[in-house]
Amino acid sequence: MIELILYILTFLISITVVGGASSAGFLNNGFTRAFGGLSTQVVSINFLYGYTNFETFIRGCLDGQVGIIGYVFILSLGFLIIVWVNNLINYRQAIM
Repeated sequence: MIELILYILTFLISITVVGGASSAGFLNNGFTRAFGGLSTQVVSINFLYGYTNFETFIRGCLDGQVGIIGYVFILSLGFLIIVWVNNLINYRQAIM
């Protein structure tokens, strides 16, 4: 489960970075956009895998070790991902 959350977060981060760079005039063709998005995702997933406090906290929330606040955190993280995807679909940028 944690891997799925990390991949979704890094996918949204890479889309945001590539979208911001292309709107600023960088990454004009498809190859550079794909390379930029892939490299951003690889760097961010490796960072989040290495950041064990984040992973441990999310695992604790999912296992119920944090209590009701952990479930609220996971729920709010889910809402954040839903809003982020909605912004990508409607406004072509994740963070407004």
